[in-house]
Amino acid sequence: MKYIYALAIALTIVAQSACAEGYDQVARLRELKTKLAEAKTPVEEAKWLVELGYFYLLKPGETKEDLQLARYYCHAVAKLNYKLHSDLVSGDIFLLDSQIEKESGNKTAAIQKVNEAIKLFRKTNNPDREGAALMELRHYYHWDGPGMDQRIDIVKLAVNRFAAAGDKIHEANAYLELGDLYQLKGKPAEAISCLRKAITLYKESKYEALQSVYNLIGHIYTVSGDLNNGLTYGHMAVKVLEERQDTSIVAATTYNRLGVTYAKLGRFETALEFLQKGLSFAIKNAWDDGTVEILGNIIDTSIKMGDKMNAQISYLERLLQKHSKNMTLFVKYEIEEDLRLFFLKSRNAPKAYYYLNKCLAYEPEGKISFNANLYRDAVEYYLLVGNIKMARVYLDKYSLLKEKTTDLSILQDYYYVSYRSDSVSGKFKSAFFNHLNYKAYSDSLNLLRSEDELKVLAARYDLEKKDAEIKLKSENIKLLEKDIATQVELLSRSNTTRNVTIVAFLISFLLLFSLFSRWKIVKKYSNSIAQKNAYLEQLVQEKEWLIREVHHRVKNNLQMIVSLIDSQASYLNNGEFDAVMDSKHRIEAMSLIHQKLYLTENITTVNMQAYMKELVMYLRDSFGSMHHIAFLTDVDEISLDVSHAIPIGLLLNEAITNSIKYAFPESRPGKIAVSFKYKVGTQVTLMIKDNGIGLPPDFDASQVQSLGMSLMHGLATEVSGILHIDGSEGTTVTLAFDLPNVNWTSGHSPKIEYTTI
Repeated sequence: MKYIYALAIALTIVAQSACAEGYDQVARLRELKTKLAEAKTPVEEAKWLVELGYFYLLKPGETKEDLQLARYYCHAVAKLNYKLHSDLVSGDIFLLDSQIEKESGNKTAAIQKVNEAIKLFRKTNNPDREGAALMELRHYYHWDGPGMDQRIDIVKLAVNRFAAAGDKIHEANAYLELGDLYQLKGKPAEAISCLRKAITLYKESKYEALQSVYNLIGHIYTVSGDLNNGLTYGHMAVKVLEERQDTSIVAATTYNRLGVTYAKLGRFETALEFLQKGLSFAIKNAWDDGTVEILGNIIDTSIKMGDKMNAQISYLERLLQKHSKNMTLFVKYEIEEDLRLFFLKSRNAPKAYYYLNKCLAYEPEGKISFNANLYRDAVEYYLLVGNIKMARVYLDKYSLLKEKTTDLSILQDYYYVSYRSDSVSGKFKSAFFNHLNYKAYSDSLNLLRSEDELKVLAARYDLEKKDAEIKLKSENIKLLEKDIATQVELLSRSNTTRNVTIVAFLISFLLLFSLFSRWKIVKKYSNSIAQKNAYLEQLVQEKEWLIREVHHRVKNNLQMIVSLIDSQASYLNNGEFDAVMDSKHRIEAMSLIHQKLYLTENITTVNMQAYMKELVMYLRDSFGSMHHIAFLTDVDEISLDVSHAIPIGLLLNEAITNSIKYAFPESRPGKIAVSFKYKVGTQVTLMIKDNGIGLPPDFDASQVQSLGMSLMHGLATEVSGILHIDGSEGTTVTLAFDLPNVNWTSGHSPKIEYTTI
């Protein structure tokens, strides 16, 4: 879709230019023929013959006759140039002829001729025409393939030639193209830099139709995670297009992108207002791909609104009915697919069945991705209404289809609905293996998403770094302007004093020289300090970035180990399976620490209040069949470094796991309470207590040689703490230890959360 948006912007700029010139085909043709008839020299005659060739070549509504007329005028100017022998006119002929060859489908000849034009324009030192020829050459290197780098190099060269010619409008257009290419290549900092240069050049040329540029900058900021700047530039684009009453495809993309930005900020109602505006312009311009894209965004945003979404869905259904006759089949079945999925997720069986049947009509011509989603939703629907036989029919179709694709999402969805279908049918062994396959593909997709998240973080870091550099340069310019103003004032005063007496002149001169010397020294010292500070700040940022990357990779590696354990667990007997699952829980406890570290601003400490809550919820979900156990958590807002957080997390894991396994035999109801409190001075206390059967009267923790007990004693020693285990009334595990740097927020009453397993 991003390529479609870029093309839409380019086409709209051309359309706006044509409108601004008050383009009239008949009047323009009359004018050109008059100019040709009045030409006084062969050079003028050649110029108007070339213009007539371009008139027919670029005339709206391409016909074979127009192309023949363009070729006729190209041959006429070539015949005239036999007498002129002008390299400049030859360049014009090659450039026009290359575009005629392109329209005729002769790509090889077209490229050869445009390259000849570039050589001749360079030879005759005509940078503006060379730049135009380079911009024509770039069309042969598509932005969605291996030609991207060559296209960027060509546009860079065109920027240089337009700058040499002083042609600011075409230089700005080339910068806009370059910015779009960089954002497609995933280099947001370079894209923003080019687009800002384009804005400066457009403003210097009094060109005000900047909605496309603002729109693109806002989109880049939003994609890179900088939603504030995304919002700012999005509104700037809206302001310009509303002032200019722009109702083109650019209006559709602008409102859509601004709506997406508001959705990311959680302001769903505002997002829907802009998305609906974008949808109206997409429909008005008969833009099928944009209509589908915006409708998908409206559906996603409506689902996130919860109870408020029903009005939006009703709006979309009315819209579908109103415009059904004017919609292409592609748009219609995309909308019906979105509505089908929505009603299925909201468990509205009648509506889901209605749109399921609508979509089944498109099954014969549906692509793999469309039919895969269709079969998945059909299985989900028939499982919802309890028709296992029909669910199996569509599952079999899905099975045949998944053999034809390597799409991880399709494979993940197939094994998920297979697992659900087998579970409902009582085929638990098959369900187990399908669930293993589902988890494997889910882990692969999560890994890809993590890589994408890192790319977004890196892009945002590059943008912030670039903005900081621009801000620093701007401040330096202001300082220089201030210094220059000061010098001008001093010179003015010295001139006035010189007119009074020679002595005053000498004094003023000495004073000026002294101030200038001092300014140079201060400037040199200030620049040196600024450079050192910038360098140190860069080092700190890079260090924090690397630390966060390390935590992220450690977390990913630990998750990979967990996935391997899950894969192998099914081949173990009960005793070995329990031991492996215990190891899995310990690894998850450590993985959660590293996840907290790389997802938060503070990369050195872990907020134990949030961490313990998530760890307890994880253990609760891991023993999902224990519906008789409830949990209580009472944790102060305490932050620990990694050397303390990991031992505490492992000890908490061991204690809760033991309670779940042994404290409540025969499904005896009970509860497990976890508290982590700030006590006196620098002391903190961790307590895990259950009201289960407790420990034998002769139990001695120091004499027990089990792995879990040995691990708990070892973890207590690692944080220099005192471990006490009491089994008289249930089992209570208490760990007290001192920590010099305890982050504890006073004035907040601790949050107690109750969850029944």
